[in-house]
Amino acid sequence: MVDPAPPILGLALLSATISNPKTAPDPASTGCITLDKALRGGFRYGEITSMAGASGMGKTLIALHAAASHLISCTKSEVAIIDTTGTFSPLRLRNVISHHISQLPTSESYRQSGYVYEKVPANAKAGSSESLQEKATVMLDRVHVMRVFDFPGVVEAIGEVSERCEEYDRLQNDGHRREAVDKPEVGNSDDGERGTVESEINAREHSLLGDIGMIIIDNISNVISSMMSKNQTSAQALLTTSLRSLHHLTTSHNICTLLLNAAVSLTPSTNSTYGNSFRPSDNASIFSSTNGRPALGRTYAFLIDTSVFLSSIPKTREDAEMAYGSSGDAAGRWKGVGILEVLKDRYGDREGGWGAFEMEPGGELVGYGQKL
Repeated sequence: MVDPAPPILGLALLSATISNPKTAPDPASTGCITLDKALRGGFRYGEITSMAGASGMGKTLIALHAAASHLISCTKSEVAIIDTTGTFSPLRLRNVISHHISQLPTSESYRQSGYVYEKVPANAKAGSSESLQEKATVMLDRVHVMRVFDFPGVVEAIGEVSERCEEYDRLQNDGHRREAVDKPEVGNSDDGERGTVESEINAREHSLLGDIGMIIIDNISNVISSMMSKNQTSAQALLTTSLRSLHHLTTSHNICTLLLNAAVSLTPSTNSTYGNSFRPSDNASIFSSTNGRPALGRTYAFLIDTSVFLSSIPKTREDAEMAYGSSGDAAGRWKGVGILEVLKDRYGDREGGWGAFEMEPGGELVGYGQKL
């Protein structure tokens, strides 16, 4: 008969928590009120979030806003971007960071008028655009971009991130040990000089090596789809193994991992019950007009923690009439509004939540109705 596991004392759990102060920060905000409301604050740390949608729906822009939020709120943490499309723009990210900095409350955000403090308008409190860009440019030093061309390259990039996180933890633990055990040793002058040089090198390595707190893979379907077209079984096995390793890295280091995924169109049902319509189970969206679902199948959906889907619906009734009306001349002239839906939430109750948003020309995300 196997003996039961001995209980763990609360004091031991407290000591373990104190010795490992690496706790999950607040969710990474998107900078958009309606999206943050649907996500209950933003993208959570310690989880893998998949954000799927067709091209032009705003997947990359939302991920950049989350990266900007992370860089600003976690001043000693870094972001790793694994780019499979070759479309990463540092200028675009700098503009997004500048926008987030301009929205931060400062001591100049309020001015005193008698006994009352009046809030300064956003354009008056932001400061010069040059100073914002300078601050954003400095933050780009904490962004690591890895350009890959196939899925093995993605796996290798994830391995490099894992090694960097392990090295950072090792240096952190060594630093805590040196602080806890400070016992001077007697030796000759050569040993003293050697110890001084080694300590300076370790301190320099510790200062140059930052902790990676966010991983963005843009776009995972871009490199796995070609493999699935050749050998779907082998591709699914490789995807499963890689995502399990990524999940272990994400949970053990409290990383906010964002996987950008494509969307596939629904095909008409061959069941005579539905005629030429779609099977109800095929449409993952709560909007019946949304003709799409996340790519990569059910195996991929099982391996992630949160699934987010982006789509677009007509903005007004007139736009809906042009989009779904019988007149084909106005089909391309209707205006749409972006929709973010939470299709799955393994550890929370966000499933079913949604929010509408618009993308401004400058890269700002504005909740639909927020400006009204």
